[in-house]
Amino acid sequence: LVDHHPSSLAVECTTLVKEGVSAANVLFHHLHPEVRLRKLVAMADLVEYMPTPLLDEEMRRYGRQRVDQESMVLDFAWRLIIDDDRFRYTAAKSLAQGVWPSQVDSVKRRYIQVVNEKRWPRALAKVDSCLKVRGPLGIMDEMDRNRSLYGFGTRALVEVAYRRGCDYAVMINPRGKYSSVSVRGIAQDSVDLGRFVEDFTSENGVDGGGHPKAAGARIPTGSGELFLDHLLERVS
Repeated sequence: LVDHHPSSLAVECTTLVKEGVSAANVLFHHLHPEVRLRKLVAMADLVEYMPTPLLDEEMRRYGRQRVDQESMVLDFAWRLIIDDDRFRYTAAKSLAQGVWPSQVDSVKRRYIQVVNEKRWPRALAKVDSCLKVRGPLGIMDEMDRNRSLYGFGTRALVEVAYRRGCDYAVMINPRGKYSSVSVRGIAQDSVDLGRFVEDFTSENGVDGGGHPKAAGARIPTGSGELFLDHLLERVS
């Protein structure tokens, strides 16, 4: 198992966990692949909100604007059809050659489609219409089957929460007996969200975890307010 935060598995295996970087960064340094892949790892760190030395180096090499733009191209293309594993596989094979996402035809086509359909601004508008601000928390907890965020999910939430001046973004999505929770740290100095989620679920039930800037959990439906109360207490 190679990951960027501790995980609980039902089977014993060798684990390599390094926090504070993306999973791609962990694997890159473990396998020592070709240098040409560094820019792809940098984009993974950027999308995962990980300010790593590798990301800084690649931004100096190629320019911050280029890395930002290419990260957006890949991220938007990925979100057109979330469960399209065939696209993910073929795109990954092309990107493994060390090219930028905008140089891969299938990636660029999807990015252009997402832009032309205005999915990103439409997702932001939906979040903006229902975001609740509670202290430093930007909260979206009124999800329903008809409220599509066009594949952008927590990314759209983080963007709107940031624009509203929030330090944290929280999405609570009830799914029957349990609710799924996503938490993101926006402020430069935030509490360790992975540890907070682990503490909350061990005390109140079900499971969760993550790394310092991002975490997720399953909690009993109906305990959303308790989760928010505990988080507000932790970050205040």
